[in-house]
Amino acid sequence: MVFTKNLILVCTGRDTVRAVSSGLPVLHLCLTVTETGALRRLQLQTSPARCLLGIRDLPSHLTAFDPERLVADLVYEARRVSALGIFADFERDTPQVRAVLGAMDAALHEVGIPFYVPIACQRSVVHAVLTVETALSGGSLVEHITSLQSLHGASRVAAFLKPVSNDFVLPSASPDGNPLSPSERAALLNQTGSQVFFSRELCAKYFTYSDEENRAHFVLFDDDSTLHAKLAQLSGCGVQTVFALYPDAAGLINPS
Repeated sequence: MVFTKNLILVCTGRDTVRAVSSGLPVLHLCLTVTETGALRRLQLQTSPARCLLGIRDLPSHLTAFDPERLVADLVYEARRVSALGIFADFERDTPQVRAVLGAMDAALHEVGIPFYVPIACQRSVVHAVLTVETALSGGSLVEHITSLQSLHGASRVAAFLKPVSNDFVLPSASPDGNPLSPSERAALLNQTGSQVFFSRELCAKYFTYSDEENRAHFVLFDDDSTLHAKLAQLSGCGVQTVFALYPDAAGLINPS
């Protein structure tokens, strides 16, 4: 069974047309903020039907700043295109960012427009849904999600399905490792002849090998089968919304 009913495709540019043709909701990263603090609307590549609007992080230097005006423009734009929600793709943590997130959170909640933010922004919001990346290098995906649901409430936790493909030298001091492209990983697997295993806890595949300096390596990666498995685990946890980059998630879409 394919668990795509709660999947939202994230895309920009030409990928938007192909993503929309899937029939699934699409998050358009089409809003930015100018250095004068005004909302800038980029042209949608397709009809806005069944879409969420994504707003990118604030510029590092603002010559003017009026959070109330910015939020009013955001609410107007969301209503104008009948958006299914707003996603604030904010990464920086500054007083201005926190002020804008707090104002967005209150205003969008008041008018009933769903609001999504990365979980790193949790201190700035009260009502927004917190999005959590599924790319873990340790622990258990199910336990990670359920612990956050216990802390914030099940309805306030969404997932961002981010494929992982990393090479870790053991013991690893970094949770990120060295990124590998699919072709690099395939070449490495062919070169080493390693056996691939599946980790139910991480919901990802892995293999091990030793390099020329006899250092042990651990390669953790996703493919279409593990992304399907992640969707199934997230569905089992009661996660209502899962974001996934397109075309990375193209293999998840049910052709029917």
